[in-house]
Amino acid sequence: MEFKQLECFVAVAKKKSFSRAADVLFLSQPAVTSNIQKIESELGTILFDRNRNISLTKEGLEFLPYAIEMLNIRDKSKIAISQYKNNVEGVLEICASTIPEQYLLPHIIKAFKTIYPQVFFYIQHKDSQEVIEEILSGITNFGFIGAKYSYEGIDYIDIYKDRLVLITSSEKNFVHTPLTVKDLIGEEIVLREEGSGTRLLIENALKEKGLGLNIFKTQTISYSLGAIKKMVALNIGISFSSEISVKNEVNSGYLNQYKVEDLNLNRNFSFAYCNNRCLSPLEEKFKEFVTSWKWDNIDI
Repeated sequence: MEFKQLECFVAVAKKKSFSRAADVLFLSQPAVTSNIQKIESELGTILFDRNRNISLTKEGLEFLPYAIEMLNIRDKSKIAISQYKNNVEGVLEICASTIPEQYLLPHIIKAFKTIYPQVFFYIQHKDSQEVIEEILSGITNFGFIGAKYSYEGIDYIDIYKDRLVLITSSEKNFVHTPLTVKDLIGEEIVLREEGSGTRLLIENALKEKGLGLNIFKTQTISYSLGAIKKMVALNIGISFSSEISVKNEVNSGYLNQYKVEDLNLNRNFSFAYCNNRCLSPLEEKFKEFVTSWKWDNIDI
């Protein structure tokens, strides 16, 4: 089994396409197909379902983390032999949920590229649950999320303290403040989709009070933070969002912001990673960078 064959297998698994994998690897599509067929022949099994959509078979899913680890060990051995520490280069693929992707990750990437300008980033948007699923399946080794899930092999590094605030249109004013959860009963609400860390935090905070989302009159669901803020501004409903994500809108008077006194809406944004998988040298360097990251004097 050759490394080029493993590279083709991992690329097709990640891109879910032979043609896109060929583009990434600067190979022809027939060359990628041939390399995959050679691995399948050697292993005596089919690794991909080649129907309308390319997907890993059960055997392919089982083989993927081993293939990634073999490539990572190869890269580590190259660095160990050549003994260069400052020539960090390559492509980092990162999955991130909405708030980390839009408000935190850009600052981290800018600082990392200042030190290592030859590193390129490929950012994929996923909700928090999807990020964890990508890590568990071996598609990626780490990501940035706004909720924690208890899975064997997953560890978290907290990178930023956050809290959700209630947002309303500039036209809507509650009779009294501070607000309690009772003041929200019967309101119309705009929510993120299931799997979102923001939604999970809201559900858990209500659950602690013996309540659920059914306290709201109606619910509108959206995958887009921008769309949610627009709908709230148009008075379609209230919503909850990270304080950092609505700072500009609140300062400009576009939205109103409230704290709900008796709901625990504090959380941490975290760097989630697989603790039993061999990372590439570039991934190790990035993980070390994130672990030591400080938000001092950074205006988010």
